[in-house]
Amino acid sequence: MTKKILLVEDETLIALDIEFAIADANCHVIGTAQTVDEGLSMLDSMPCDGVVLDANLGGHSVQPIIEHLQAKALPYIVVSGYTRDQLEFLPEEAVLIGKPFSMTELVDAIRRHLG
Repeated sequence: MTKKILLVEDETLIALDIEFAIADANCHVIGTAQTVDEGLSMLDSMPCDGVVLDANLGGHSVQPIIEHLQAKALPYIVVSGYTRDQLEFLPEEAVLIGKPFSMTELVDAIRRHLG
């Protein structure tokens, strides 16, 4: 069965790259959110198997989304230009892929952690 992945990314071109990576990992994007509020709303209304999200959406931290994901025990991958040290809210066990990322690196992470 194909895994359903929610994508939370505010940069359109990066979102397209991530969508390709999700498809290459044999998963399906069920929706794309561009803001923290959209992400939280979609998580409540669209059942998914995991999430790929940027750490910063239009200058806003995705900490509320991460907390929501942890409460639901949903796996996720954070894709960000920030380092782990700069993301104080990010749990130590969270998967972090640095921007710019290679498609192979992202596909492998999606297969390992979400697929």
